Amino acid sequence: MEEMAMQSGMLELGIWEVFVQSRVSISIIFLANVISVLIAIGLSRVLIQQGANFFLKLIFTVFTFAVFLNALNNGEWVNLYLEGTASSLANLDAVNGAVDISATSKDFIDSVNSKGNIIGKIGMFVFFVSGLLIAVIPLWINTSSKKEHSE
Repeated sequence: MEEMAMQSGMLELGIWEVFVQSRVSISIIFLANVISVLIAIGLSRVLIQQGANFFLKLIFTVFTFAVFLNALNNGEWVNLYLEGTASSLANLDAVNGAVDISATSKDFIDSVNSKGNIIGKIGMFVFFVSGLLIAVIPLWINTSSKKEHSE
């Protein structure tokens, strides 16, 4: 029984280690996505100042949507990692039988199963949609409040 508890503990630690490693990689990817959004916004401003033609505006709009979709996809990976970790811990708990997993793991499973990561999903979506709109709208619609006077 003691050996099984030790093996279970090591497996549980291994699951948490994989979870932490995934969080590090997702954080780096998130930073790359934020930089991509900032680049898209900066390029949009340059295109507006240079008076880009229709074809260039269209290419840039497609690029900006690709940045948004990539960021959205990576945001969904965060949720998959959370759900996958909770599922792995729940499976370990089921296989263990009489040996319990840690209270932290049980709380994590309950949290993911009950409410998930809804605030993270909404926040990620709003952030990247805002970046998309900030980059694309001024390119197609004149949002300047300055009015030119001709004399």
